[in-house]
Amino acid sequence: IKTACKCNTWRHRCPHKPTRIYDDREQPCLMTEYVEKYPQYGNIPPPQSLKPKQEYQARRGKMEGITTFK
Repeated sequence: IKTACKCNTWRHRCPHKPTRIYDDREQPCLMTEYVEKYPQYGNIPPPQSLKPKQEYQARRGKMEGITTFK
């Protein structure tokens, strides 16, 4: 008895109809558009973050009841 393909079922991963975007068997492409536009610059460290430090806390007092909403 030959079993029917379950391609129409929800969880079945059929080898007849692969849904993968990338093929794992191929070697990765090292020449991409990103690599062409932004070459590596050696051992230069990344820039420092401009995000405020956690140690600085604004006043934690109660907010005023005044609003600018009309």
